[in-house]
Amino acid sequence: MKHCHCHVFLLCFSALTLLAVPALAYEILLDIDTDNDPTTINSFTSQTSALVKVILRPTTQGETIGYVSFGLGGECLDCPPDYGAQTYGTSTDVAGRQPWVTAPGFDSGMYCMMLFGCASNPGFHCVLWFEPTGGGTITLDQPIFLGEFNAYAVHPSLLEGCPQPAHNLMAMPDLREYWNYIQLGVSVNGVEASTWGQVKSIYR
Repeated sequence: MKHCHCHVFLLCFSALTLLAVPALAYEILLDIDTDNDPTTINSFTSQTSALVKVILRPTTQGETIGYVSFGLGGECLDCPPDYGAQTYGTSTDVAGRQPWVTAPGFDSGMYCMMLFGCASNPGFHCVLWFEPTGGGTITLDQPIFLGEFNAYAVHPSLLEGCPQPAHNLMAMPDLREYWNYIQLGVSVNGVEASTWGQVKSIYR
């Protein structure tokens, strides 16, 4: 994942507690949109890049929405210990699209954390946030598109021994938890450290 220039925190696990809100009455969903309809989700493309739209979907009628934050990540695999690094199977250009929410009536931003290796698998280093303009809340009856960005499949790192994660990108309310994910193409040259199906079976 690309690291944002907005804020950088060293081992800032406390920031992740903002995301651990139980019984959320909304979902943040990623969509490789093909029909301009936020009520439908397309989660796979055979291409190695895609325009991804972010959907805010209430789970109850007339849901009240205030400040929301979520992780943008995926399968995270540690590189050899002496590197102090990690690899993801995707990257995005969302850091260059600030504020990332383009729907009217919202403020938004992002920050990333400088962690040595993976905080979890699946996991994330970058957090996106949004809220109604000026704070406060709004009432939402149906799904809406919040914003969009490009996502890219990332292939094996130049660092020797770094594994290849699955090419998935996830919207995550907390570490090891996700609302949904998209998949971009397949790994080249048969490189598969693990399949996303295996990751799902462990953490879902």
